[in-house]
Amino acid sequence: MKRRASKLAGCIITHPNPTIINMHLIISTFAISALTLLPWTALANPTPVSQCIPTPSASALATDFGKLISAYSDKLANATLAPNFQDYSESVNTLIDNGGSTPKNLLSATFTSRSDFEVASAGQPAAPFEIKDLWIACDVLIIRWLSAQSPLPVVGISVAHVVFNRPSWQIDEVWAEFDSAAWLKNLGFTITAPKRRREVVFEG
Repeated sequence: MKRRASKLAGCIITHPNPTIINMHLIISTFAISALTLLPWTALANPTPVSQCIPTPSASALATDFGKLISAYSDKLANATLAPNFQDYSESVNTLIDNGGSTPKNLLSATFTSRSDFEVASAGQPAAPFEIKDLWIACDVLIIRWLSAQSPLPVVGISVAHVVFNRPSWQIDEVWAEFDSAAWLKNLGFTITAPKRRREVVFEG
């Protein structure tokens, strides 16, 4: 059987089967090309992060979320919230509607961007915020919290959707409800009960 010879990078390769020689050339050429391009490919397409937030990151993000209430700063808001952040809370809308200068639709979005949240939060007094429970469901955080205000404590639940914006996780949507009546009383508002009280009956 006639041997075939081929040159690759100055070396002579011989094999009795010309088909195998050709296959070796193809594989070797592909391997060299792949090794040459590997660093650039790795930089251009970094390994994607899991879509589920790790527990340590979730705990840290929930803590920072609470600090937006207890120790607000624009720097913290920029690190914690995504630029397209949206907030939905009939409870907050109730506070705005009663204490603000303009009426607020209770079922509308409370904030439609991070900048809207920052403008509204910058002028607000700090309020205590303690996380009582945190549940993690992949890219959703469920936070049960207590604001130990005086004279009335306020409890609430916030549901936050998170996204990975390199280099860190951020919150892009929040749905939250809490005892807005207690919060209003703590702010000095007077809540007058109706003259005729309604009896609430729960049927089994």
